[in-house]
Amino acid sequence: MEKIILDEKSWRYKLCRQGEQYILSVPCGGAALYELDIPVDQATAEAGLHDPALLELLATSVQQDPAAYLAINRSH
Repeated sequence: MEKIILDEKSWRYKLCRQGEQYILSVPCGGAALYELDIPVDQATAEAGLHDPALLELLATSVQQDPAAYLAINRSH
């Protein structure tokens, strides 16, 4: 299924929709960059589209501690 980009801030995040699922893709790492996909609920996605500062805050949190979000991703 195709990912549709709903909002994007270069080198910070992409908010995408894939089917009924919303995904926040955040670039992480130092010398070796990788993109971490975090599932977000519809309410969070809609709030972030209305106020991009919310997505910026979430992206910063992911970038500061990607291991915490990797653990959440593995539990789903």
